[in-house]
Amino acid sequence: MPKEVVLRLDRPTATSLADLIYNIGEHQAAGMPIAQLSSDDSERLGRVLYDLWRALGVSLPYGDAPGKEPRRRI
Repeated sequence: MPKEVVLRLDRPTATSLADLIYNIGEHQAAGMPIAQLSSDDSERLGRVLYDLWRALGVSLPYGDAPGKEPRRRI
């Protein structure tokens, strides 16, 4: 069985992530513009991405410990 990656999210962060994933899907499917994130949402999702990269053993931007580079950074 593959090793699992588990992140625990508080409710506001989970809501921000769900909204972003939905908006990206609508953008891909129908060209709907992706709304700009609030500062709070941006910080929350930045922490999720940081935690996810760490859990995957991927090196982080701006000088984190060496590791595997992400496939794509936008």
